[in-house]
Order: sequence, then C-alpha cells, then structure tokens
Amino acid sequence: MAHILVTGAAGFIGARLVEVLAERGHQVTGVDCFLPDLYSAEMKKQRFASLEGTPGVTLIEADLRTDDLSALGSPEVVINEAAMPGLTKSWEDLQLYMDNNVMALDRVIRATHSDALQKFIQISTSSVYGRIAEGAEDSPTNPFSPYGVSKLAAEKLGFAHRDNFGLPFTVLRYFSVYGPGHRPDMAYHRFLAAARDDTPITIYGDGTQRRTNTYVDDCVEGTISAIDKATRGEIYNLSGTESYSLNEALGIIEEVTGKTLDVHYEPARAGDQKETKGNIAKAQAELDYRPQWSLRDGLAAEWEWVQSVSASS
Repeated sequence: MAHILVTGAAGFIGARLVEVLAERGHQVTGVDCFLPDLYSAEMKKQRFASLEGTPGVTLIEADLRTDDLSALGSPEVVINEAAMPGLTKSWEDLQLYMDNNVMALDRVIRATHSDALQKFIQISTSSVYGRIAEGAEDSPTNPFSPYGVSKLAAEKLGFAHRDNFGLPFTVLRYFSVYGPGHRPDMAYHRFLAAARDDTPITIYGDGTQRRTNTYVDDCVEGTISAIDKATRGEIYNLSGTESYSLNEALGIIEEVTGKTLDVHYEPARAGDQKETKGNIAKAQAELDYRPQWSLRDGLAAEWEWVQSVSASS
C-alpha cells in the first residue's frame, strides 16, 4: 500500500478521505493548520482529533504557507486538498487566496517532489470554468470570482512544474460537494440548519441557478480511483449526475425534513455561478467513476448529521 500525503486533512472532504484511505490499508500523513478565516477552527480541530489514533495515520499541524515542511517526508502520492474556499470572501482578501491556493501549493510541491513521488493530485473546482460550468475538461476556463482565478492559477503552476521538472501532476475538478460534515457556510448546510432551528433562509438570486452536486463519499471514491487510474498530466471532472435548481433542492429539503421553509430572496452576489453541470464522461471511462448517491438520499444523510450538531457548529 502507498504512503499518501493528504493536505487539508481537517477539512470537510480531506478528513473523510484520510479516514477511507486508512480503512483500505494505506499509510496516510494528514496535515492541516485549522485556518479560521471562513468558519470556526474548532470544527476542523474536532475532525482532526477524530482521526487521532487511527491505525496507519500520522497527523501534522503545520501551516503550508510558512512552516518548515521537511516533516512531510517523501510520499508516493500527494493529494492537495488544502485550499482557501469561498467565492464571496475572495473579493475581500485576494492575498489570502493567493497565499493559500497558489503559494502554499508551490511550497508543498518543492517539499515533496522526490524520486519516490508517483502522483501529485491537485484538487481544483468547477469555479475555474466560470459563471456557467458545463462541458468537458477541455472547455474554456473563464473564472468568475477571485477564488476561481486562484484555483486556475494553481492548476497552471502545477503544470509548469510538470513541464519543467517532471512533476507527475494530475487535476481533479470537484463540483459542489455536500454531505455530513459540510462546511457551515455552504448552502445545503445553511438550509438544513435553518430547518432544524426554524429560522429564515436567504437565497441569493432567484433560485433558478442549477447544480449537479456531488455527495462527499462519491467524491472520495473518485479521488481514490485517481491514485491508480488517472493519467499523469490529465484533468478530470468529479460531479454528481442529477441537475437541480436551488428552488427544486429546497423542495426536496422540505420533504426530507418535514418542515416548511421560510425563504427570502436577495440579489445575486458577485462571483456566484449560474449553473454547474459536470461532464464526467472522462472520469467514468478512465477512473471507473460511478456516483452512487441521489440528491434526496444525500440530503437525508446530511439532515441526520445536522440534527446531531449544535447550532453553533
């Protein structure tokens, strides 16, 4: 089994990825610094703590932007889940996004690129495509937010390391991942928490914006498949298969929760995507990627989790 480094290991997706990789017998090093900029660092620390003592898992607290990274060692696979997410906040502090999404990536590459490295998997996003994110991986990229710009710059940086220094670089573009453990700033978490707490919901835009959401376990399975099956130098979309508008998703949430939601509409925010519709034909063919979760089942699972956590989480 491989020695795999997962950055952003205290994040929503990263923590689940570390857990599943360890269950399958890999030696996993997880690293995080619990950035508090988007939501409470306490939630990330709790995820990290839940991984402590897991057989085969080594955890390191380190800031990829500034700390000595020699402890990361010489992994065979790097999965760079670490990033500063969030479309809206990226308009407020571009430097924060460039430092975390581009400069930190460069430092991780330089620290881990050795003869042992077989694959460096960079986690990217549908936001690189722009306001309308549909089509295959060779579709034009036209980011609609500073966040999308920073993530596309990270892709380009990795490919520059590949072309100049032989980095075995591969990109996975995630589409709107959700599920238990979801970030509290994300739409479905906010909606389900509002149902739990009987509080109003704010929708930015008219609710017709559409998403092909990806359940977290489907996302993790696609990422793990990429370790062995992805071709170096290639880009893959990882998405769900069902397209729903926000208004349609709210209807499903009412059915799942048994609650009538109090929904209010505000103008769309700068940088918000109008539609994401991931074309996953390439991932299906090359990674054997097969999303299993319907939105209804995924929201039901997240609803169960949301009810188990406090309103302050």
